[in-house]
Amino acid sequence: MEQVSSEKFIEKLGLDIYPITIVKFLLNKKRILSYFRKATEENFEIRMKYTVDHSDCDACKEKETSGVLCRQHTSIQRVLSADHVGFDLDTNTYFYKNEIYRMVGKRLVVVYCPHPKLISGEITDSKVRKINPITIEDPELTNLPPYSKIKEFISSDLLDQYIRCWFNQEFSLVTIPQDRNGQNWCLVPNR
Repeated sequence: MEQVSSEKFIEKLGLDIYPITIVKFLLNKKRILSYFRKATEENFEIRMKYTVDHSDCDACKEKETSGVLCRQHTSIQRVLSADHVGFDLDTNTYFYKNEIYRMVGKRLVVVYCPHPKLISGEITDSKVRKINPITIEDPELTNLPPYSKIKEFISSDLLDQYIRCWFNQEFSLVTIPQDRNGQNWCLVPNR
């Protein structure tokens, strides 16, 4: 099986996207698109309300002495201050660092992709595929900013390939093509 390095794919695009973000998108494409679809529904209810302004966020206040924002506001700020982003023509979805996102009407949906090197305990399918979506509805946010560089790609081209990225010191994570809606995965030794 010929493997394509997600690191080299991103390097060729010349963007600041973490390799795991591409792999998590491929592993969760159907689920991520369902988050976007649900955000279009009139009766969609946002459980945790976040705004662009983080000054009232208790979690951000707790981290203030460390000079960082909470995980959710870090993602929001990244998306709004990014300069060079990737754009999937298949799904009209943007990529930057650990974030996969799209404006859906007046809502911004951001899917954060934690790296599986943070997994503790047993390695399971749900832990490897883990993603964290948030939806922001803020009158101050009506559009994404104009990015200075947008590099386009087609994610369906990647679904037919074995895409590899670093998992931890011992293993790399490799996607396994299943069908047009998703992929499976395996770990292969680095040595």
